[in-house]
Amino acid sequence: MNVHFEELTASPNLFFNILPPDWQNLIAPNWNLYKNTASIYVLKEETTIIAGGIVFSEKLLEMTPFEEEFCHLFAEGYLYLGYIWVAENKRNQQLATSWLKHLKQKNPAQKYWLTIEEESLAYFYKKNGFKLVAESNDATTKEWLMVNG
Repeated sequence: MNVHFEELTASPNLFFNILPPDWQNLIAPNWNLYKNTASIYVLKEETTIIAGGIVFSEKLLEMTPFEEEFCHLFAEGYLYLGYIWVAENKRNQQLATSWLKHLKQKNPAQKYWLTIEEESLAYFYKKNGFKLVAESNDATTKEWLMVNG
């Protein structure tokens, strides 16, 4: 598979279009607020976007109270990873791992944080260099905070 990594910040809708509709509804209407402090990186197969994510350097409007507790990480030099997505027909091909590796190669000293809402994703992020550092107390919408670096 011939896959390449590129920044797509200038054409955000190309990435937004592969996201689930509920994610599109969160990020697309607010992109003008983020476009100067966030970068979209994608993996393409030929000209087709098959995976990607957004790197944020400031707090997002739609952060949960749990995520907001950790916004101090921005001041500590961490960037927030959000909207990490792999096209459904390309899953289980190590594309999210590849995306993270390319991102880390771009700036090896950079530290990142993210939250997950499915505990099963913790294994994936742990094998990609993240560690679990906090768990929300909300039993209905459980979240976990992970960092690398």
